[in-house]
Amino acid sequence: MFSNPVIPTGSISAICKKLLACLLLPLLLVYTAQAAEKTYQVDIDAPFGIAQLLRQHLEISRSLDNPRLNDSEWQRLIQAAPKEIRNLVATEGYFSPVISATADQSAALGKVRFTIDPGPQSVISEINLRFTGDIQQQPPEENPSIDSMQAGWALEIGKPFTQEAWDQEKHKLLSALVGYRYPNAAIAYSKAEVDTIEHKVRLSVTIDSGNMRRFGESVVSGLERYPAHVVHNLNPIRHGDDYDQAKLVKLQLDLQATGYFSSVSVSADSNIDPSQPIPVNIKVAENQAARFGIGVGASTNTGARAQLTYDDLDILDRGWRLGSSLRLEQRAQSLNAAVTLPTTEKGYRDQVSSNVARQDIEGLVLTTANLGVKRSWGPYKFEQSLSANYLIEHSNPDGEPSSSKQAVTMSYGVTLRRTDHELLPTRGYLFNAQFTTAPIDRLSEGTFLRSYAKTQLYYPLGKNTQLMTRLEIGAVNGASNTPETYLFRAGGDQSVRGYAYQSLGVPTGDATVGGRYLLTGSVEIVQWLTSQWGVALFTDFGNAANRFNDMSPVYGYGLGARWKSPAGPLGADIAYGEETGEYRLHFNLGVNF
Repeated sequence: MFSNPVIPTGSISAICKKLLACLLLPLLLVYTAQAAEKTYQVDIDAPFGIAQLLRQHLEISRSLDNPRLNDSEWQRLIQAAPKEIRNLVATEGYFSPVISATADQSAALGKVRFTIDPGPQSVISEINLRFTGDIQQQPPEENPSIDSMQAGWALEIGKPFTQEAWDQEKHKLLSALVGYRYPNAAIAYSKAEVDTIEHKVRLSVTIDSGNMRRFGESVVSGLERYPAHVVHNLNPIRHGDDYDQAKLVKLQLDLQATGYFSSVSVSADSNIDPSQPIPVNIKVAENQAARFGIGVGASTNTGARAQLTYDDLDILDRGWRLGSSLRLEQRAQSLNAAVTLPTTEKGYRDQVSSNVARQDIEGLVLTTANLGVKRSWGPYKFEQSLSANYLIEHSNPDGEPSSSKQAVTMSYGVTLRRTDHELLPTRGYLFNAQFTTAPIDRLSEGTFLRSYAKTQLYYPLGKNTQLMTRLEIGAVNGASNTPETYLFRAGGDQSVRGYAYQSLGVPTGDATVGGRYLLTGSVEIVQWLTSQWGVALFTDFGNAANRFNDMSPVYGYGLGARWKSPAGPLGADIAYGEETGEYRLHFNLGVNF
């Protein structure tokens, strides 16, 4: 027989509590979820510029995206807001605002409305600019001079006062002195005196230039493997020169660009005895002389890639640099070697190079061998070059007889760079022109002149919107038997997107070969969504032909993504070729100049 079990009274109580907890837990979770879903809202009733300023900088506005925002913090932010508003509108010259706040608090919504009448904007009624220090004894025709700085002062009596403009003008004065001759310049006195009744502001600033300083000797440390002239030939600073911060920066960049050094530091301590010249300290850490490298990658132009490199930075213990590479791609292969000599005292950069290459693109198999010498000179913003080159090529277009040609050429090139940033430009322009001639008929397949120019413009349409345009033109005049290497084809990542690499040219047999004339261009608008990421909308056009009258531009349209990488802008584009009716993927990296 079985008997009913006896359950202790304490156990019954524990079971009931557990059952009650199980029933209440879902209700508690629902209530918590509803509480978490409460939203907060800020309305600002003010003139457009003031409202925009407050939405961007007011703490209660910036806290709306905070997932931990709760009622107690919300009340604190409301109480703190009027003082913040008063301080913020004061930066725009409004010192007597009338501020009111209306709060609406419910279980599901926390809402507050701020109404701001900024009142009259204060204007500048008086400006007192004073200079002390050695600049008072400087001749007025020398820069930076008191006269030139006063002439460049942008704030005017009767104009509205803003804190941003006031700070900017003081910074401009100080930068003019600190950058050249007066590295110890400082703001000795600064005051903006506000009359809230008359709505006027009196400005006073005193700039102490300090002592005028000069450079002393340059002291180089860290050189062990490479000859000293590698540094000295690039150093524009001489003992007794006026202090110039721009020269220090340029020297550091130039030394870093040589490839000899893993790190470079150029400094001049202006805090030493004012009666003594400032020594220039150049500290370098050398790269290894010999380096091997191997890499893989892919290009939407020429396909998958494998590459082997060998560099030697100190050939014959003279600081001559050898750079060589074996590059194997699906549609192109090349073997390259170049020896670059150290920059001379006069600033010349000399190079000897050789190249063997083969490419199979759009039905044209082109094999070339080059031997050339080149001399470059000039700064980054205005670079020039002269070169001589001997070319042998073999051209084999599908469906047509193959041919072999040679040419001995002379070239001149010039590049102008006027942008606000070398890697990530937003304003300015780039321009490159190259002229190549085969002057001696016996050494070539006939005399010819090849002219080529490319320009790229950058212009900001707004704070986060940028316009970029590109125009590329080329022409070959002279012998009809010009080597294929010096003719033009278009299409691809850096040309007309939406079309295959070098697919635009002159149809010959079953191949596309180069034409004697080239015209391509692009218009692109980039909208930056964050500080690093943006989207692009673009239109490309262009073609290549044997006669300019036969030029029939084709068009490509597309959308792309942009990322500000450390090496420059990285782009991925989807483009539609109007002529072919096809979509193509394109990748771009950096500024191609």
